[in-house]
Amino acid sequence: MESQTNMFSGDSTVREEANEVLQASLFLSVLKHTGEGVSRGDKPARSKDVQVSSSSCGPLRKPRRSNPPIVRRVNALIDSIGRCRGPFEKQVKASDLKDQQNRLLLRKEDVREFILPLLEEDDNPEQGVEVTTYNTLGETFPMQFKMWSGKVYVLMRNWKEFVGENKLKESDILKIWAFRDVQTKRLCFVISRTPKAPGQIRTEKGPRSERRKRVESKPQKALLSG
Repeated sequence: MESQTNMFSGDSTVREEANEVLQASLFLSVLKHTGEGVSRGDKPARSKDVQVSSSSCGPLRKPRRSNPPIVRRVNALIDSIGRCRGPFEKQVKASDLKDQQNRLLLRKEDVREFILPLLEEDDNPEQGVEVTTYNTLGETFPMQFKMWSGKVYVLMRNWKEFVGENKLKESDILKIWAFRDVQTKRLCFVISRTPKAPGQIRTEKGPRSERRKRVESKPQKALLSG
């Protein structure tokens, strides 16, 4: 019984480390491709525990454990990150969880700032752009990014599978990054989930500078602690 408990405890530790490292890597990628918060010549510090990614995103810290499938998937995901923007936040609404709708509604402001700049000339949101969506364990969910009438932007197809696999609940806070895969050039998303604490009130309103500061603080902390 004790060994079984230790096994699950170890798995939880790997998940937490992989999640932290992935978010730090995404944060580095955003800095590299937007220049936000980084002076010329600045380079992330390396240590004995840092492995260097072959990705165009520069030196990225990776999980030190090499065997668990979670770590292998996350390492592969880190290597695929090219041009990257975000993160932005989305609070899960009841309509985002309905099976018959099977879509995640995105705010127009967030789409304009974080997603549209990554589109290529032949991408047509009105017809639908095929994308790959990842959770923070590196699991993949083929989806489509599309603009409905009235310039309503959604992630659709297999969204309900993502909801089920990641146990999304109403009022959860999603943190979303958009990037281009360095090999396939495909538009991709990484979505992490933060369960809403009892009594916690968070909205998507407020100055963008405050929202960006809030969502970037955790990845930066993870980077500095590596």
